[in-house]
Amino acid sequence: MKNEDFREPHATGTSEAGRSAVTAREDGYHRYRLLATMVQGTAAALPEAWQSYGTVEEARIGAREMLHNHRVLRVAIVEDRIPLQFVEWAGR
Repeated sequence: MKNEDFREPHATGTSEAGRSAVTAREDGYHRYRLLATMVQGTAAALPEAWQSYGTVEEARIGAREMLHNHRVLRVAIVEDRIPLQFVEWAGR
């Protein structure tokens, strides 16, 4: 048997799905999350910390809502990707 006899398994249906998944992942980089610095406790109980925002302006509105909680000192807006990319601070 020669090396030419061994070929990579290939399915046409999955390659198209894989390309669309990569495109969707690249387009998803423009999502934003909020990270809160707390006086006491964690931000896990705050609904704004679990949401994903489509624009920076939506994230700023969520940060303002989060800052109404007396335990939140300041909020970082970050791009939702690995690794997280810092965008800006929102503070009192």
